Amino acid sequence: MALENGIKALVEEFIAQGRPSSRAQSIEERRAGYIASAVLAGETESRVEVKDVELEGISFRVVSPLNANGLLPSLFYYHGGCFVSGGFATHDNQLRQLAYHGHCRVIAVQYRLAPEHTFPAAHDDAERGAQLIWQHADALGVDRARITFAGDSAGGHLALVTALRLKAAAQWLPRQLILIYPMLDATAHFESYTRNGLDYVITRDTLLSGFSTRC
Repeated sequence: MALENGIKALVEEFIAQGRPSSRAQSIEERRAGYIASAVLAGETESRVEVKDVELEGISFRVVSPLNANGLLPSLFYYHGGCFVSGGFATHDNQLRQLAYHGHCRVIAVQYRLAPEHTFPAAHDDAERGAQLIWQHADALGVDRARITFAGDSAGGHLALVTALRLKAAAQWLPRQLILIYPMLDATAHFESYTRNGLDYVITRDTLLSGFSTRC
């Protein structure tokens, strides 16, 4: 598998260190390591406007193309981090790139993290966050007819679960989903785990530890 240079160096260092288990790290160490890895997202995209808002106790980051006015197609984004880490600091540049290149308004939801807040805290925040954005769509500049749920890793899991919860409640639904390597298999039996679960830093063991920590 061909890897980008930054990722390749990270993987080689990980293997040289004996593939250390994330279970041996404290939650604080895992979070600090994730923030440190944000440099891999490249040069910060500056052709956007960024605004942090809070609605009913939930924090959001709203990223829009420069000089964007009125209602825009919008992407509700849930960050990854195995349910235990991640946030605006780890995903800021990805959010900026999505807003600029997608010509859309990106709204990231900061859900509660484990182990301080166990299941279903993150799932409830993800759903509540989507509902709050829907309720305040006009003020936030969101076109309700063109909403996408997106997320990476644990965030992909939350994007899917939120859509399923809304469907089960016969409520509004997003127009589409973008699930980026979503963290869905808590059994670790599918091919992605068996083929790629040892050498690529985010290992089978790391993902399983995220599932167990959130409970």
